[in-house]
Amino acid sequence: MSEIKNDHLSKVSPSTTLDTIVVEAQSISPSALAFGNTQKASDVVINREQLSLRSATLGNALSEELGVHSNPFGGGSSAPIIRGQDGVRIKVLQNGTDVVDVSNMSPDHVIATDTLLAERVELVRGPSTLLYGTASSAGVVNVVDKRIPDKMPRGNFNDKVEGEALLRYNTNNQEKLATAGATFGLTDHIALRVEGLSRHAGNYEVPEFKSDVTLDYLPDSYNKSKVGTIGLSWIDDMGYIGASYSRREDVYGIPGHNHNYDSCDGHFINWLGSAETGFHGRYYLNAYPHLMDDNDIIDFPHFDGCHVGGHADDHGHEHNHDQPLGFEHNHNHKGPWVDMTSDRYDVRGELREPLKGIDKVKLSLTYADYYHDEKDPGNPDRTTGIGEGLDLRLDKGHAAAIFNNKGFNSRLETYHTPVNGFSGMLGMQYQKQEMSAEVPYLPSWGDTSKADPRYLLVPHTNKNLSVFGLEQYEIGDFTFEAAARWEKQKTPVEYDQDLLNRKLEWLNSGFPSLDSNKVEHPDLSPYEEDATSYAGSIIWDFDPEYRLSFTASHNERLPAPMELYYNGKHLATNSFEYGNKDLKKERSNNIELGISHFGEDWEYNLSGYYNDFDNYIFNENITKFGDLYMRRYNQTTANFYGLEGDISYQVTPNQKLTVFGDFVRGKIGSLAPVVGKSLYGESSEVLGLKPSCEGLSGEQIAGQLSDCVLLSNEQANPILEIDESCSLNDLAEALEYCVLSYPEKLGTDVLERPGTNAPRVPPARLGFRYNNYLTDKLSVNMDYSHVFEQNKVTTSTIAIKPLEYDEDGTKRQYDNNSLLIQPRLITENKTEGYNLLNLGADYESAYGNFDYTLSLRANNLLDEKIYIHNSFLPYVPQMGRNFTLGLNVKF
Repeated sequence: MSEIKNDHLSKVSPSTTLDTIVVEAQSISPSALAFGNTQKASDVVINREQLSLRSATLGNALSEELGVHSNPFGGGSSAPIIRGQDGVRIKVLQNGTDVVDVSNMSPDHVIATDTLLAERVELVRGPSTLLYGTASSAGVVNVVDKRIPDKMPRGNFNDKVEGEALLRYNTNNQEKLATAGATFGLTDHIALRVEGLSRHAGNYEVPEFKSDVTLDYLPDSYNKSKVGTIGLSWIDDMGYIGASYSRREDVYGIPGHNHNYDSCDGHFINWLGSAETGFHGRYYLNAYPHLMDDNDIIDFPHFDGCHVGGHADDHGHEHNHDQPLGFEHNHNHKGPWVDMTSDRYDVRGELREPLKGIDKVKLSLTYADYYHDEKDPGNPDRTTGIGEGLDLRLDKGHAAAIFNNKGFNSRLETYHTPVNGFSGMLGMQYQKQEMSAEVPYLPSWGDTSKADPRYLLVPHTNKNLSVFGLEQYEIGDFTFEAAARWEKQKTPVEYDQDLLNRKLEWLNSGFPSLDSNKVEHPDLSPYEEDATSYAGSIIWDFDPEYRLSFTASHNERLPAPMELYYNGKHLATNSFEYGNKDLKKERSNNIELGISHFGEDWEYNLSGYYNDFDNYIFNENITKFGDLYMRRYNQTTANFYGLEGDISYQVTPNQKLTVFGDFVRGKIGSLAPVVGKSLYGESSEVLGLKPSCEGLSGEQIAGQLSDCVLLSNEQANPILEIDESCSLNDLAEALEYCVLSYPEKLGTDVLERPGTNAPRVPPARLGFRYNNYLTDKLSVNMDYSHVFEQNKVTTSTIAIKPLEYDEDGTKRQYDNNSLLIQPRLITENKTEGYNLLNLGADYESAYGNFDYTLSLRANNLLDEKIYIHNSFLPYVPQMGRNFTLGLNVKF
């Protein structure tokens, strides 16, 4: 079983007679694997025909696969969640090289790759993942297309032309989609590839969405996309070398945004300190707040300037789908939208057997220039702005946030010739990404020519150098693989020294009495760290119809710049997020056991896994205001485990029934307790001074109080405070004035922060699928799944150090009052389950030299209200009942 069919959704191809249809399984080996003979039960390939009827965004397109869920964001973006992991833990590749975008910063940022132009999408796990990154134990996603031809075309009606086209229409959001691609053999060795995509979809309909009125659609869920690609290759028996250029343009709405939060500002740090806690003069935090540490966080993080009523300030309130945004929202005001462009240049080649002992050498170079801004809708009832009386409608269409990423990626891989059962490769990779996220001033702010620049993510350059290798050994029915990867990351930040000097001058002029010794200066050295990951697997083909696999890995992940440096409002996710520059390297130990069987009547793929993390980085909820969150990156221990599998039975030669399901559970460990002030009992009575203290000054007595003060309770603790200006006579005559207190210490105010469920873990699901070939051309299918409720939710325990006011109204800080630390519990909302029923039919035939498939899909036929627990906006409903008609053509 060097190749096994692993895609439980693969569309099977019939070879037929009129009476009996024999279904033959397709086998496609993922190109992301170093060697194609190591497919496991959990490795997946989704072909072009399947992708043509799925979502245009990556997360939704993969969400039907076992262990994969989506973090959706309206019609414009979605990101995959694999085995409970998302973001930087999921490596997304385009033809084996990194996708350059800002999708890891937020799920509303589209992943800049196109599944509808892809030949296939691969999801692989195991040692081969270390060819692409150190952190992807959950899996690597590789989108494979034809932009750089690696073989000469062979078409149906012309030996030098081949291509494909897709037309699709969806009744729910009136999606009109067209793709086309063709490869031309210009000479015997030169091939030209041209392809493109156009998509236009309106707001999608839902069973119900309650805003200020009840709506039957989701506002701001529209999308417009255009993609164009051209590639050219030289191809011969020794290999190929080619180059391509691709441009993508997207405009899409940001659903779930609430204009009532536009006036909110997060109050999280105090860069100057206070008279009560002591001035520290960290002037640089006013310019670069990402340089904060734990000591700069205020005792009571909160939001300022929010002008909403109702239950918005209820920290424990669960969202209500009768008011999903937290309170009434005016749907007549268009929400913000994303305007994105991406230009990508690729060079890729492969040279076969260039030297003795070398099987092949592969080279890839990529440069991408990614830009998007988030447009302000210009709503007149927003209350932010500097200038008084200015018309906020002036802001409409202006950028409220700008995201840039210019990235370069290079890879060189060398495969040695197989020797005595050994096959292997070595590789090097260098990446450089220049990224920033800026908040420009809107026109309604008036004259901001002298205002400081504002950054959500400070301009920085992330440099990464990697060395990796993999070796495979085959003996009998066993295949052994081992791989390792070492990475070195350096992330210098671009600081404006003139800005820092101005902030220091302002501090000195504004606070002339501030002790210069208390003015702290920043450490501007770049983040620099390395990581090493390694993995091994054993595959045992103990029977021609069976394959058993076991994988173990140790993965290390370096914090991403987003996790280190982000600071400020996150428009799309209704949150304020704060990075943590002191994050440590994340480590995990992971195992997976899988078994596959492909018999005449029965087939199954079953996998179980366990991931154990140290220094697991997650976005901790700090406070909540309605559905507006304040979060900061933190880390602790964590473990994730789960099961996934499908079992199929060939009922007749024409009919197949499959049962499938998956389950994941995630827990994070306890955080360090918050240690507060010392606690004391009632003061002991001071009786006098010992004779041995005669002649000592007040300062000397202060240094040895336990020897100088005679107590009524000899077991009490030392005096806490004494006025050192007092002489011995002063102490003797006015002991009550000079000795302020002498209480007994009872302990320390401590708040424990226990472990909890991991945030946004997908719920379990279970379903079945039925496929039937009615004739050699017509097939039908039915897919039903039940997604269970998710009540295993996370709870953040936040320490609040309370203030107190005395009878005169004077504010007492936490250290000077009798109140204790109070826990603030921020609990994630539970999500109800739902049932999803989909029906489909396909008619395959040919017209002349054109092969075509006419497809009809009825999705969410029950018109269920679907809310996604693992979304940052779990109160935003997904698309209701919809019908899709598609035409696929190959020539």
